[in-house]
Amino acid sequence: MKFLRELTKSFSWKLAYRDAKPQWRSLILYTSSVMAGVAALVAILSFRSDVLLTVDDQSKELLGADIELRSNQPFPEPIVTFIDSIGGSTATAIEFNSMILFKQSGANRLAQIRAIDGPFPIYGTISTNPVDASSRYQDEAFALVEQSAMTQFGASVGDSIRVGNLDLIIGGELISVPGEAAAFSLIGPRVYIPRDLLEDSGLLDRGSRITYKQYFEMTNLETVESIVEELRPIAREHRVRIETVESEKEDFQEVVDNLTKFLGLIGFIALLLGGLGVASAIYVYIKRKTAMVATLRCLGVTKEQVLTTFAIQIAALGLVGAALGTTIGVFLQFYIPALFVDLLPFTIVQSVSLQAVALGLFTGILISVLFSMLPLIGISTISPLLTLRNSEFSPISELSSKFKLTTAIVSVGFVILIVSLLTESLAVASVFTFSLIIFVLMLWLVSTLLIIIVKNMRLKSFKYEIRQGMANLFRPNNQTSMLITTLGMGMLLIGTLYLSQDMLLQRIDFQLGDDTPDLVFYDIQTDQNSGLNETVEKIGGEILQNVPIVSMRLSELKGMTVSEVRADTTIRLSRWALSREYRVTYREELNESETLLEGVWVGEADGLSSVIPISVEQEIMDDLEIELGDTLGFDVQGVPIQTVVSSVREVDFQRTEPNFFILFPIGVLEPAPQFFASTISVDNEEMSLAIQQAVVTEYPNISAIDISIALRSIREFLDKISLAIQFMALFSILTGFIVLASSITISRRQRTRESVLLRTLGANKNQIGSIQTIEYALLGLLASLAGFILAVLASWGLATFYFDLNFIPDFLNLTLITLLIMAITILIGWSGSRHIFKNSPLEILRLETT
Repeated sequence: MKFLRELTKSFSWKLAYRDAKPQWRSLILYTSSVMAGVAALVAILSFRSDVLLTVDDQSKELLGADIELRSNQPFPEPIVTFIDSIGGSTATAIEFNSMILFKQSGANRLAQIRAIDGPFPIYGTISTNPVDASSRYQDEAFALVEQSAMTQFGASVGDSIRVGNLDLIIGGELISVPGEAAAFSLIGPRVYIPRDLLEDSGLLDRGSRITYKQYFEMTNLETVESIVEELRPIAREHRVRIETVESEKEDFQEVVDNLTKFLGLIGFIALLLGGLGVASAIYVYIKRKTAMVATLRCLGVTKEQVLTTFAIQIAALGLVGAALGTTIGVFLQFYIPALFVDLLPFTIVQSVSLQAVALGLFTGILISVLFSMLPLIGISTISPLLTLRNSEFSPISELSSKFKLTTAIVSVGFVILIVSLLTESLAVASVFTFSLIIFVLMLWLVSTLLIIIVKNMRLKSFKYEIRQGMANLFRPNNQTSMLITTLGMGMLLIGTLYLSQDMLLQRIDFQLGDDTPDLVFYDIQTDQNSGLNETVEKIGGEILQNVPIVSMRLSELKGMTVSEVRADTTIRLSRWALSREYRVTYREELNESETLLEGVWVGEADGLSSVIPISVEQEIMDDLEIELGDTLGFDVQGVPIQTVVSSVREVDFQRTEPNFFILFPIGVLEPAPQFFASTISVDNEEMSLAIQQAVVTEYPNISAIDISIALRSIREFLDKISLAIQFMALFSILTGFIVLASSITISRRQRTRESVLLRTLGANKNQIGSIQTIEYALLGLLASLAGFILAVLASWGLATFYFDLNFIPDFLNLTLITLLIMAITILIGWSGSRHIFKNSPLEILRLETT
């Protein structure tokens, strides 16, 4: 209560102002370590607000229509009847993947074919060059081809492509499609053609994987809701998917929420590190003020008045740091979209989010006050007798353990509260906060061990400059551990991210060798299989695998029909596993990508006369909640087959070869309708192109995946995602650098005194400069090394226990990052120490008398 009363008195405010006025620049720098975290937080929260507002504004363009119906088969009669009853669809589309051949260059590429009939998109406009090409391509029967693919293969408007048996003129470059991000083209370039042309293409009657779509325009929301409610039971029965503007918007908002929450947490890490920097700076600041506070106490100033004075300073500085960070974050918000330009299906409409600004200010001030609480309250333990004693006083050490623990619990509670606001989940906030505390403690422990190692090195064997630079790390009031922790956290984030991304790519590269494919052909019909194999071998390719594939659906599960399983509310199984189309194969032996976990593999069966023993992949076993000996019924295009689970396999689906959830023995599925997939090995890129061209020309319905192109697409996508995450992780390193600058400012007087003493004793400027350089280089090295060690340990854990890889870190790039951090640390150190060379040795006399 006394503290609150003092806040209302002018004396405390005047004393706070007069004490802060001569050193306001230094004080602002002390608290500016929260600035980077607040800036990151405000930028991400504002970006999230902009995206969600844009989604609301352009929600219809995400889908392109009010209702979309989607099916992997031609729409059945009940669905067609319903469509006719509501007046028919506004537009239709058939989508599938197929090889296209650029006739001028002879290049070919797997593409996403969109065959459209009607005014689609109903909302929004396909952007093309020339501009009117999207409105003419159906009437004039030409193709729109992805601009990136045309640039890659040197094609231009007026050239020709072949799709199946069709030769089409390229009438326009496809620049963007409403509701689809540019990164979507990494799967394959998009090609738009009139739907009427498909009848003569030979692509729809040869087993291609096709998606049929119907688009509807409705007059009002009530009409949409009533139609969807009436259609849903029929659609569920015939496996037709319904999409509406609201469902599309909800799906997209969920993705945006998850991404921005994740990035926001990375920014919040920088804010918490800044809070640690504030706590350290305020601790040293108050420690320096011990004599002044003791004098004030002798003059009759109460401890409540002193506490109020410094509380006002810290709160005001927290407000300034948070305000500066918020301002930077608002400006940074307008550049964040550049990181996601290829990942978002629209142009963001930007505005200042008052909610994001308010939360940034509140969080910055709260973190500054929370982390300054212990050293601040330690002021109350300063005794007037300290004016007479020449002792090293620590404001925190005088506080009781119970009070320290209570303060720590309150601080952690507030941190969890803030993270809960960011993530909208108390459980996530708790796990995140305690995990972060563990990582900070680990960093602190590693930094302490490194400092001990440096301190116990045999300094006498080094040159004087090196010995003195190393000794400077242990000067009184040093913040070496804090600096190593804050800079090390940034290195930990970036290092772990880089190594994890590298492992994801390594997981793919790991499979690419002499015995792995360069090309994969699929949708090969039975009457095409031998001809394709002959074509490949004639050109010089090696067929590694030629696998038959049969499509079927689950009809029974442990004696119950799928409909009965769905109707039973006590059974909670994966809807995906129950309703999906299973593509299975049959063979006599297991291959290298499969490991038998349980049961016995039976490689041959005697037709359909008995229950067929099958092998099931372990994840599907879990999804269907089945065990060895359970029975499954399948519908193979109208033919029922009864099976029993005789074995369980672990399948490495990361291998670039056909792998299957369910494996049949030979002697059962040979007569069933089927198609084939082949994996091919080639000697060089020219042979790969020759094989693809020959196959596209002779068998236009067959699709090919060039593994090198697929891998390049994966790399590009991972690079786009990791760029945004690395950008946010850099704020943690920036926080560390600000803490470093603050530390230099705090110890400015001490550093000046030491340097002048050295010059008085005969040291020249080069020697003093070398000492400073070694000190800052060691700080950067130790910080990078601390983060480096933990990043390697974390990545090793991921490689060993998650990716199942031999861990081979890229030490070259990590070393380059370490050198960069060292260089920046040295530059910041030098920029804060330039004043040292401006002081003459005579200044030592003045310092002695002050």
